Amino acid sequence: MYRLLKAGLAYESAVADRDAEIQQVQKKWATKIDKPAETISTLEAEIEQFYRLNGEKLAPAGQKSVQLTNGSIGLRAPTNPGLIPLNEKWTWEKITATLKRVWKKRYLHEPKPPGPDKVKLKKELTPAQLAKVGLKLDDTPNFFLELNRLALADDRSDEAAA
Repeated sequence: MYRLLKAGLAYESAVADRDAEIQQVQKKWATKIDKPAETISTLEAEIEQFYRLNGEKLAPAGQKSVQLTNGSIGLRAPTNPGLIPLNEKWTWEKITATLKRVWKKRYLHEPKPPGPDKVKLKKELTPAQLAKVGLKLDDTPNFFLELNRLALADDRSDEAAA
């Protein structure tokens, strides 16, 4: 027991020393990391806003994205859209009551407390049927931005050669 106690204390001491060093390193690098991270966040938001306002002009007809020199940007439809209330007047309690009234227990989880079985609802009901019970599919396209890191690598290799 004594050896176990000593080993446990040695372990905790080593972990504490390591954590203290990690904290010092994180503190040292925080400003160097935080500033570019903030810039990234700001630029991504600006690019998304620009694309949402001008995407139809930028993307070729029928496409939801555009390929640029340094990457591609666009909109992607979710592969598995979520179910959300149709509008503010529909609460989940009201939706559950309506589902129960219209389809009995067919779309309610069992044996859990009654709640909508969203997977079954999405699979079996049409958008019109979902709307009648206060639901709709949230298939709003998500903005994406993919950087072409190889383009920058090529530029750097050209600079190194010069």
